[in-house]
Amino acid sequence: MVSWLWKCSVALFLLTSLWAGYTLPALADIVDARCDIYPKGADKPSGRYLCVLSQHHGYITIDRADGVYYDFHPTQGVPGQYRDDRNQPVYRRSGLGAKGMIFEMSDKSIYVLWDTSVLAEQ
Repeated sequence: MVSWLWKCSVALFLLTSLWAGYTLPALADIVDARCDIYPKGADKPSGRYLCVLSQHHGYITIDRADGVYYDFHPTQGVPGQYRDDRNQPVYRRSGLGAKGMIFEMSDKSIYVLWDTSVLAEQ
């Protein structure tokens, strides 16, 4: 009985919130993007891939269409600094403005760009 009442209360709250124009906070941001991979010191990308960037409570994942997956967890108290799944440092760099973001790793940089139209031309 309590379970049924609780479910009804939650449903009523959600319906009332939607009707009133309120939104619940997003738990994660997920966006399709283009990932250009620059080997360390290179001025041209070694590859361009459709990818999915996900951000959740400071954690970042990048899932490339070719099956490569990156998982970055935040360094406590240091904005823009992460560790990868091998516990190596990863830095979020500026330089793309509203076009995307850059993640610098020890052996490469990942340019995550919101515009995927270049991939359609290839």
